[in-house]
Amino acid sequence: MCQSGKEIKLCTCVPNGMDTIIHHKNSRKNRQKRRVDFTWTLQRCMGYSKTTMDGMGYRPEDALTEDLTNERMLVDLNSKNCFDFDYQPSEGDNLLIFTPESFIREHLSFIFKNGEWIADSHMPFLYEMKKINFGTVTFEDKTEK
Repeated sequence: MCQSGKEIKLCTCVPNGMDTIIHHKNSRKNRQKRRVDFTWTLQRCMGYSKTTMDGMGYRPEDALTEDLTNERMLVDLNSKNCFDFDYQPSEGDNLLIFTPESFIREHLSFIFKNGEWIADSHMPFLYEMKKINFGTVTFEDKTEK
């Protein structure tokens, strides 16, 4: 597998400019100029949902970019701690990585099963999920340490 010289980090920082509210006539123009990053959400599976819902869920992708693929993320997730906070995965935890906001947000999905991360997703509306943490995906040069 060809790997770039970048290391993937899952940071709990707020995306640049996402915490800023702009109140003036040029707000639409400024909002479009803001850099939008890939984001992630970490959820804990609390078991089957007690309520039933109908709806449609989107299946995860195999890759979002050349650097952000299932294969690459699995190598990183299973070999080191990619998170910038103290975290021990539990059986059924679900990591979702999203593209920047658009009409349809594509995503990668990983579930912690049998002591390792695998590319998989929970069936939408079937499980009750609790958000553990969220943030942005950053890419750092491996030589910057």
